Amino acid sequence: MRKLAYNPYFDVEKDPKFYCPICKRLAPKAFQEEHHLVPKSKKGKETVTVCVNCGDMIHKIFTNQELKLEYNSVKKILSHPDTKKWIEWISKKPADFSVCMKRLKKR
Repeated sequence: MRKLAYNPYFDVEKDPKFYCPICKRLAPKAFQEEHHLVPKSKKGKETVTVCVNCGDMIHKIFTNQELKLEYNSVKKILSHPDTKKWIEWISKKPADFSVCMKRLKKR
């Protein structure tokens, strides 16, 4: 489970400059996470730093099996049409914008 130090009033000048390789937006340290290109459950070890929104989006679009077999690099993730739609939408949001992607459980 990731721990986020959410601060909506972050100072971009004090945070190291990091741009997410997926959405290309500035992501302050509190909004960064390590994403396993091949999920740990599928014996993946290589990670890439992405913003939390893109990390959540990747797991919403792709199954762990798809990430292992087909979408195991940033370039391949970027080639998917749903990722392109995501980038078009999220690119208009501010750097500290956070999306809740939790699914509601059916009762």
